[in-house]
Amino acid sequence: MSRQKNHKGKITICLVNTYDKLKWHDIHSRNVARAAPLCFYAGFDLCLFDFPFKDDYKEFLLKEVKENTTIGEGGKYIEELIKHGKLIAIDDPKKIKGVFISTTSKPDKSCDFNNITKNIIEGDDSVFFIGLGRRGLPMEIRKMTTCHLDITGEGIPLETCTAIGFIIGRIYEKINL
Repeated sequence: MSRQKNHKGKITICLVNTYDKLKWHDIHSRNVARAAPLCFYAGFDLCLFDFPFKDDYKEFLLKEVKENTTIGEGGKYIEELIKHGKLIAIDDPKKIKGVFISTTSKPDKSCDFNNITKNIIEGDDSVFFIGLGRRGLPMEIRKMTTCHLDITGEGIPLETCTAIGFIIGRIYEKINL
């Protein structure tokens, strides 16, 4: 995994589970399977926060995605992220380092996308929190983030997977110009 990097900072896309926290559902598999190839392509880390893992999450993810979805070539990109140490699962966001950024169409603490990407290029590690499902990010996550990024710049709400793709694409494009 040797993607050319025009930036010094590490970028982590953190999917926040707002679905069932006790039981694994197909929607969990699909969201991870959709985010993994994008993170692999962009060279970003993928973090899974508050997902209902009971066993070794890496083996569990590979098995679930291979058995329950056709997205992402049967877990190939999850496997690649694991192999390169770019996939983690956490139960406490404070276990990851970087500037915490909420992604939302309704920012309370607005931030400037150009400043965020400039800081990444210069060396800031950044963690972009993306809430899964219609409820978006929980308030406790929004409160602990430095700023709230409206990736569209116009307050347009996006469906979860559309948001994941658009956020990763915009960041990747901006830092690799």
